[in-house]
Amino acid sequence: MLNKPAQSTKKLMDWYAVHKRDLPFRGIDNPYFTWVSEIMLQQTQVDTAVPYFNRFIKRFSTVCALANADQAEVLKYWEGLGYYRRAKHLHESAQRICHEMDGVFPSDLKTIESLKGVGRYIARAIHSIAFNQPSAAVDGNVLRVISRLTGFDQDVMKPKNARIIEDTVNTMIPHATPRDFTQALMELGATVCQKKPNCAVCPLQSECVAFRDNRQAELPVVVKNTKKTEKSFHVFVVKYADKVLLVKRPEVGLLANLYTFPQFEGQFDAAKNAFENSFNARVINHAHAFNIDHLFSHQVWHLSVHLIECADYAGLDLVSLTNFPYAIAKAHLNIIDQLKEI
Repeated sequence: MLNKPAQSTKKLMDWYAVHKRDLPFRGIDNPYFTWVSEIMLQQTQVDTAVPYFNRFIKRFSTVCALANADQAEVLKYWEGLGYYRRAKHLHESAQRICHEMDGVFPSDLKTIESLKGVGRYIARAIHSIAFNQPSAAVDGNVLRVISRLTGFDQDVMKPKNARIIEDTVNTMIPHATPRDFTQALMELGATVCQKKPNCAVCPLQSECVAFRDNRQAELPVVVKNTKKTEKSFHVFVVKYADKVLLVKRPEVGLLANLYTFPQFEGQFDAAKNAFENSFNARVINHAHAFNIDHLFSHQVWHLSVHLIECADYAGLDLVSLTNFPYAIAKAHLNIIDQLKEI
């Protein structure tokens, strides 16, 4: 716990007033915008998310505009952000708000947290930022700042320890301006108290236990026990004129309903046979183009990309990438980017 939370809060708020970034989802009293931005910022850097947010809001300007859109179009506007389940949950929750709540975004914390894809942190971020309520929104940035500030040396990935951090944040919230405080604490973690902190410009340096004891590199304590599953695939890029062969993923499972190049596990010859059997096409030439890895939250894909020439393209459903209306999985968007350089 902090000895003088009000003093730390004042220093933080004075710093934020001068140094806050100009972001399109700040200073707008619109819970829908706050919700979309927070969902996008999960596992995505601000600089990457901003252009996606601007384009998304331009197309889906209200929660009902999003609810009434086709999910395929929503996924297309999400294309490149990855973690597509976020977009699907966003769309499903928008339908609930539009059709069951008359298009009015809920202001009650419990109801916000009940929305699909909205967990404890995002619910409290919306409650605080959009509705100016004293809810402690604790994300990775806040965990880092408070751990260092107080010298908290327990594993912050454990829920009980995250609640201790949350309790500390609650002691700091100024009830007159909770939305500004929430954003200030996030901003400090995002721009100053990063993994490698810039302590020289930190407004809380004089009160920071980690700075005093030179323990910035040790805090926060994060114990990761999850080992990613590794899988290897051969990816077949069939290109004819300005068109390519893309396939839709199944409706359930990883990358559900997204489009990819054909990919198969196993040795190359077995993968090639599987490709020929799946598409009733005969491969007459192939060339290995490059290897590329793609990281998911729980898996790593090792992709070996091959350029494929077929005996006949008449039976293949080739599509133009230029005007393709559906979302392509991020792993395969990265393949497209590399193909452009060949």
